Amino acid sequence: MHNTVLLIALLACLLIPSWLYAKDTLPNLILAKHFNGDIQHQGYWLSEKLDGVRCYWNGRKLLTRNGNEIHAPPWFTAQLPRHALDGELWMARGAFQMLTSVVLDKQPHEKLWEQIQFFVFDLPHSNARFEERQILLSSLVEQTNISHLKYVEQTKVFSTEEIQEKLDDLVSMGAEGVMLRAPNSPYESGRSDYLLKLKPRHDAEARVVAYQAGRGQFEDMLGAIWVETKDGTLFKIGTGFSHEERKNPPPIGSEITFSYQGLTDNGVPRFASYERIRQAE
Repeated sequence: MHNTVLLIALLACLLIPSWLYAKDTLPNLILAKHFNGDIQHQGYWLSEKLDGVRCYWNGRKLLTRNGNEIHAPPWFTAQLPRHALDGELWMARGAFQMLTSVVLDKQPHEKLWEQIQFFVFDLPHSNARFEERQILLSSLVEQTNISHLKYVEQTKVFSTEEIQEKLDDLVSMGAEGVMLRAPNSPYESGRSDYLLKLKPRHDAEARVVAYQAGRGQFEDMLGAIWVETKDGTLFKIGTGFSHEERKNPPPIGSEITFSYQGLTDNGVPRFASYERIRQAE
């Protein structure tokens, strides 16, 4: 990138009041929508969707997406830059459950924290556009020069075919999916069309064994169904239902098709979503 672009990015971030880098309020992070295959921009920036814990560094503390403090060992945060950072705490592909048990423990386990890295992908208080923010962010990580602070690499893709190819390659190596960021986009808090996620989903069948009552907006309707797979795995499914299906859920004993994204360490489908009643063959 040209030096002038770097200068613009630096100026854009330096113009932000320094007090914004030490907020203890709820993090206003950008949140991803699902990619539906519709190319809206000329050239998305693609990166691996890390199977980690979303993490906001406010310049003094590590916080979860919901604003809860993460009790990392002092050495983990001591040399982090005093800039606000948006990223993920990550251990390894397929190690999400172990990671969460370590990260959410209020008494940090020193040895296990040595296996955790902080992968950063954005500067949440910068007014600069995405490409400019990335220049500054990668430079910041390089200058900080600590082994557990990593920059998330971005690759330009221009078609659904390229996106699918990258997704297939990463998933074959154990990745959870991919993230897509719109070119020349601002950092926008909340659910944003500038940030999209794409994960592979699998279909399977199960038998409905019980209902769970709904609450709030689903009061007096179905909240979730409990299902059992052929191998005896019992779990509940609470998403994927239309309003009408919540009023008239699939009958107890019926076979349903659901989609999911991989399995937990205990063999339970992750992020299971109802699809339809299975038709008799």
